[in-house]
Amino acid sequence: MNLKAGMKMIIDIVGAGSLGLLFGGKLQAAGQRVRFWTRTSEQANQLKKNGIIMIDNLCEIHIKPDEIDARPTTELTDTWNKAPGDWILLTIKQTHMKEFIDQINTLNNRHLKIACFQNGIGHLEKLKEALPYSLIYSAITTEGAKRTQEAQVQRAGSGETSLGISETLAVTTDGENCEEQIIALAKVMQQAGFDCTVSNEIDKLVYRKLLINGVINPLTALWRIPNGELLNKKERVRVMRQLYDETLTVYKAMGIQLEGDSWEQVIGVCRDTASNTSSMLADVLHKRTTEVESINGSMIRMAQQFNLEVPTHEVILHLIQGMQSEGVS
Repeated sequence: MNLKAGMKMIIDIVGAGSLGLLFGGKLQAAGQRVRFWTRTSEQANQLKKNGIIMIDNLCEIHIKPDEIDARPTTELTDTWNKAPGDWILLTIKQTHMKEFIDQINTLNNRHLKIACFQNGIGHLEKLKEALPYSLIYSAITTEGAKRTQEAQVQRAGSGETSLGISETLAVTTDGENCEEQIIALAKVMQQAGFDCTVSNEIDKLVYRKLLINGVINPLTALWRIPNGELLNKKERVRVMRQLYDETLTVYKAMGIQLEGDSWEQVIGVCRDTASNTSSMLADVLHKRTTEVESINGSMIRMAQQFNLEVPTHEVILHLIQGMQSEGVS
């Protein structure tokens, strides 16, 4: 499917966190019509009041307040019934997935196109069950963004984004139509300045990201350190390796083969994102519920299917959950 020059889409960004604002802001600056969907009316009003300032390679991109279309997700279904969009980019965390599904359940007979940027696994199947006629895609990105002020988002270097449809969902959809749709979105993303490609092996990328997140994120959250400091003490690296080895044992049982030296990839991510605060650490610092259940918890559930033990993952899960129990907002 060739995207004609100047062709516009209506793109709904669900989740106005740093990543959602980065993707939505740059897509809007590139000429797409973007609608931001927030958890609360207050968040939507703040966006419409302040606009968005994106800092990308020392350049500032401004989306003025009167150019912002922001609404709470409780209004999404009514809006879609009157003015449906072309794509939904779902940038909420796994912890908010059930709430989102509950809010859009009246669209269960519609043909939506949703690109999911969540960490962990299991959410695609839940979405497909709730929206059986929709095209549900995986989106794996190494893009990073940090909100430095209320209306300001800084891009943390240029990453890579891969789009694709999981093999577990492909059997229920029209393969040719899926490919045309996802290629069109990838081209729009490229026009907005993102290194975006379509992958026929998106599941490998999903499991690679699950491995990396399952090793790095919970340990940075427990020790309250940026990613790079995991490598500064041999005791930290030893626990990283234990999580890694347990994961590879589960993947072997499942027949999952990752390309390249996966351990070096984990170490490389620590080095490349040395100053980054992981999303799980940010959640702990702000007393929010983390995604440990959908990351390390998923690894435990996969291990149980093969009667395997992953004791380090289990301890990590309980430690993080124990931290969450105190003052979660």
